[in-house]
Amino acid sequence: MKTTKLMERIKSKIKNLSSKYMLLPFLFLTTPLAAQTESSTGISQTTAFYVVIGLLIIVSLLVILLAFNIVSLLKAVVQKEMSPEKKASMEKEPSWFAKTWAKWNDLKPLEEEQDIMLDHDYDGIKELDNHLPPWWKALFYLSIVYAVIYLMVFHVFKSAPLQEEEYEIEMALAQAAKSNMEQTIVVDFDESNVPFNDDAEALADGKKFFEAQCGMCHKADGGGLAGPNLTDDYWKHGGSMTDIYNVIKNGVPNTAMISWESKLNPIRLQNVASYVKSLRGTNPPGALPPDGELYVEESN
Repeated sequence: MKTTKLMERIKSKIKNLSSKYMLLPFLFLTTPLAAQTESSTGISQTTAFYVVIGLLIIVSLLVILLAFNIVSLLKAVVQKEMSPEKKASMEKEPSWFAKTWAKWNDLKPLEEEQDIMLDHDYDGIKELDNHLPPWWKALFYLSIVYAVIYLMVFHVFKSAPLQEEEYEIEMALAQAAKSNMEQTIVVDFDESNVPFNDDAEALADGKKFFEAQCGMCHKADGGGLAGPNLTDDYWKHGGSMTDIYNVIKNGVPNTAMISWESKLNPIRLQNVASYVKSLRGTNPPGALPPDGELYVEESN
């Protein structure tokens, strides 16, 4: 009677666990489809791949947990039918975990070390012939298998992009997204009426670009090097906001000053021109002497 009740408990327990855990494989199987539908919204295939692998690991762990539950219940049933003497003898034996731990580490007890003692003796220091633990060898073999799969996927069949190719793809996508965004920018100015932007964030953006791209010719402080000094009142092509914007946008023929129209959107062009305009009167040390015509700011 007791055995029958225990078996019924085991069946009900397995049924409850199965109802909870067996739904996860279906989630795992439907994840690639979900990833494909979401890829158009910004989730890359690499991210979807790692999500699927993560779900696979979770499902595997839950299946192992289910197996442990079933084994513990079966063990309880078996122990119910055992005699007290048999139970006492089983309790003296090492647990399954202890046996598995010893097996995977290939540990030798101290009393058996003389069996693996080598003849080497260095000033009284002796050496044991210990083998690598099985878990270490298993990881090593697994790394070999992974290396073969990696080689076949990335270098033989080329079914997935390498890191450099992934970078180029991401950069191309980012450039395309940037181009699409810049095409939607609407401004109410051009080189004939561009206003000075004194916003701190705009000037900081212009300064960052100027120091990175223009500093090699004009110095980072605008004092001039191969290019003219941009901090005084003398200008070759005019010192107004519209003149500076026009030079940056269209460049100067037959000089090192290239056109930035194809590389910067109108807002960035305005930010850079505003920053150059803000350099007037800063008079950095070591600046080049005046070059060009005197420009006098017109008062409104």
